[in-house]
Parts: sequence; structure tokens; C-alpha cells
Amino acid sequence: MTITISIGKEIFEDILNMKQRVLSKDINKYWRSELLDIKIVEDKIRYDIKKVDSLILTNGLGEEKPSIKIECKDIDYNAKLNKFEFKLGKILEQKNINSIENFKDNLIEELLKEKELLKDMMNKDPLTSLYNRRKMEEDLEIFTKQKHSSMLCAVFIDADRFKGINDNFGHDVGDKVLKFLASKIQSHVYNLNGEAYRYGGEEFIILCFEKKDELIKKLNILREEIKSQKIFHPLKEISITVSMGVSFYDKTQSVEHFIKMADDKVYEAKIKGRDRLEVV
Repeated sequence: MTITISIGKEIFEDILNMKQRVLSKDINKYWRSELLDIKIVEDKIRYDIKKVDSLILTNGLGEEKPSIKIECKDIDYNAKLNKFEFKLGKILEQKNINSIENFKDNLIEELLKEKELLKDMMNKDPLTSLYNRRKMEEDLEIFTKQKHSSMLCAVFIDADRFKGINDNFGHDVGDKVLKFLASKIQSHVYNLNGEAYRYGGEEFIILCFEKKDELIKKLNILREEIKSQKIFHPLKEISITVSMGVSFYDKTQSVEHFIKMADDKVYEAKIKGRDRLEVV
């Protein structure tokens, strides 16, 4: 007689790897009917355990679930625990065992993907999909320790008269403008050998490694491209300009001062008329 038992993954693997040689099952109505023969001997009810030659142990659901057929040497009744105990022998047959390893690999892969996705979500601004200030601060710690940290530049970018867009057209349009700016900045970041971040509100930062003359040339191309394009609105096409401030990293100064100098230069650009670039 052969019976089929579904068991948990951990127990299944222990039996498969010969670490567990006894399988216990609680005595319930089902197992009583499966394993016990009822006899009347001298007007008394007597229960005999049926002879079971082998067990088919399965794990999971579906036709391709892993299973093993294993020798059943004996079955004991443990009165103290109220359990049947199957004494296991050698494994007679295996099916779909590779699916366990595949399941493990797939699970690990999915967990790693979820971890990376969660990390990415924590590091990105939900509106613009640019990296956020938190990620910028992490990257600064790395960038300032690079061999060529003397070439590290901070580019502070601030949208001009952005409050007027929110006030006149609403915050939905303001969000659309921020997405437009983020898209333009991101499209130029690779050429600048850097990363782009939303610092907060209508402020953005680029951290990059570039020579001063090349940097100024490339940033002015970005600034002009932003100014030249219109953002559609049913009432009026919207144009936007940006003011930029640039600072260069010096190991003798703090990271905070490095960023503040770029921010100060943006303020200077706005005082001088906006839509311009100022460099430390």
C-alpha cells in the first residue's frame, strides 16, 4: 500500500537530504480511516495499523510540484503526542526536484529585484523621477573621495519666476513644467559626465566631473534649449528660463560649503537679470 502526504518545504528538503528519518502526522479522522483497520476481537474493538510499503511525499501545488517516493519501514502510534510516526527508509523515486532549486533561485532573484526597486524608490523624486536630495548627499560622499575630485562641479539650477506659473496656471501646470525641466536636465547629464538631482521645489542640482570651459559651454547649450521650447497650455503657451550657479570642489572646504557656493551663484544670477550662468 502506498499513501500520499503533502508536507512543508523545509521538512521535504530535510527528508530529501536524509536529515530527517521520521515523519509525524497528527491523528485525526482522515488518518484514522487511512491507516487503521478496525477489528472486533472477543466483542472488543481493536485497531490494527495497516501495512504501508511506501509514501509519496509532495511539496507545493500543481502537476509539476516536487515529489519523492520513499520506503516506509514501519508506522508507530505515539500515544503521548497522539501522532502516527512513519519510519522512513530509502528514496525510491524523485520527480521535479529541480523545481525546488529553481524556486529558490527565482525567489532570491525576486527578492533582490524588490530590494533594488525599493532602494530606487527611496532614492528618486516621485514627480520627476530624478534622484532626490538624499541620493545626492550619498553620492557626494563618494564623489569627493575620488582621485579626480578636484574636477568635481556642482551646478545649481533654479527655475525663474516659477511661483508665477503656479499662481497663474495652477499647481498641475507647475508640475508639468518641473517634469519638462527634469527631462531636459536629464537628457544633458550624460554629456556632462554626471548625475542630476531634484534638490527641492523648483531647484535642481547636477554633480559632474568636467573642465570649466567645457562645462560652461555645455550648460549654456542646456539653458538656451530650455528657453527655446514652449510648454503647451490651452490658454497660453508657457516658456520658462533657468538661472544657474556653478562651484568647484576644494578638499579644504566642506561639502556643505561646496553646495552653498553654487546656490549663492544662482542668487547672483537672479539679481543680474535671470536666465544666466554664474561661476565661482
